[in-house]
Amino acid sequence: MSPLLKKLAIVLLVLVSVYSSVTYLIERIQAWNPRLITNDGVYDWDTRLADLRADLPPDVKVVGYVSDWDVLPEYDYPNNETEYVLTQYSLAPVIVARNDEHDWLVVNLKPKDFETWAATQPADIEVTRYPLGLFLVHKP
Repeated sequence: MSPLLKKLAIVLLVLVSVYSSVTYLIERIQAWNPRLITNDGVYDWDTRLADLRADLPPDVKVVGYVSDWDVLPEYDYPNNETEYVLTQYSLAPVIVARNDEHDWLVVNLKPKDFETWAATQPADIEVTRYPLGLFLVHKP
């Protein structure tokens, strides 16, 4: 192989490498989403509970937690445990107990399932509805 052909092969290899790198960089820049840096599941859950947390009276130390696993016994959705733990994190220092034996309850159910659950509760419960299937229930 002649020296000129070797130099041409090296220059071609360098140009292909530079082109590939620049193309990849442009794709990454176009696909960049600043939300991925600042948000994650914990942040999203904490944001979801912000209004509920603000509506909870400051003297409340313990709240109950009701979710799909309390209404639908056959329901075995792995995120139930995750959502419960995230709720504990978001409402801290308030203790979140996984039962409905407290005056204040955080209910995490689809609206239809909430109605099923609410039918089993005393008629005088006070309900505050939030987006995405969250309810704050007060049993007077």
